[in-house]
Amino acid sequence: MNMIAEVKKIEQEARDLEKYYKEKLDEMEKHTGSRIVEMKDIIEKDLNAYQSEQDELKRQKLEMMKDELKLEETKEKAALSSLYDKKHSKLVDIVIEEVIKQYGNS
Repeated sequence: MNMIAEVKKIEQEARDLEKYYKEKLDEMEKHTGSRIVEMKDIIEKDLNAYQSEQDELKRQKLEMMKDELKLEETKEKAALSSLYDKKHSKLVDIVIEEVIKQYGNS
């Protein structure tokens, strides 16, 4: 009788262990699923933050390039204006010289 009781006890322990194993496995699967959802949310937030950061960097770089272009444009306008003034002055001098040659210094 002692042997049968021992076998039944071992069988019950095996069933209890199997039940415990299945419960733990179900619990792990639930936690894994929720953990995956959490990780996806974290990754999505990180990606959005990174994208926003990159957009801001692009905006700043574009503004800097616009400023540089405006400065370069201003310098070129000043140089062209100066060149125009010199050429205009030279042209006026040449015209005056020609007028003096043709009509004399009377």
